[in-house]
Amino acid sequence: MTGRAGPAPDRSQSRFFRNVPRKVALLCGVVAFAALVIGGGFAEISSSGAPTARETTIVRSVIVGSLVIGVVFYVIGGRMRATAGQSGQDWPNGKRR
Repeated sequence: MTGRAGPAPDRSQSRFFRNVPRKVALLCGVVAFAALVIGGGFAEISSSGAPTARETTIVRSVIVGSLVIGVVFYVIGGRMRATAGQSGQDWPNGKRR
């Protein structure tokens, strides 16, 4: 199906959608962004206009933790892709789908 911007992108060449560790990294980024939005919501619903120290600590730890985990999985996914390319295989089963 083509749109105004041209044909749909080929997902088989995507660095995220064909690599499970990179999907996990993308998911961790989404979780970090969601925690950031939720943290901003704490300030809106707080009676004093600012989130409590506990809320800030929880949101900060979720953001930092998910970003660290995401970076680790992104690197793992890149190394898996690089080793598959060095062995002559682009994909784990040796075939492109």
